[in-house]
Amino acid sequence: MLAQLDRLLAVESLSTVRLGVIPWRRAVPVMPRHGFSLCDREAVVVETFRGERVLADSSDVTAYEGTFSRFEEAATFGSDVRELLLQVMKDFRALGDDSATR
Repeated sequence: MLAQLDRLLAVESLSTVRLGVIPWRRAVPVMPRHGFSLCDREAVVVETFRGERVLADSSDVTAYEGTFSRFEEAATFGSDVRELLLQVMKDFRALGDDSATR
């Protein structure tokens, strides 16, 4: 987990990347039923338990863009996301320290 968080920190520092993270205690605007990836406003890849589907109908893409925007509004970016990731790493390390002393 620490390696993954460290990688997120490295990627976040790239000028071509905008990383957003929704903090644990922040309410999410909608409950996600499945994962999805927006592809250049041309399509959306919807991930389900049984596979994935590519939706290219403009109304489908627009609906998923709206859902994404709601998550984006709840997310933290920039220096705030760096601070959040560093705090999560610190908390995760502390969990290891607690289990070592038991």
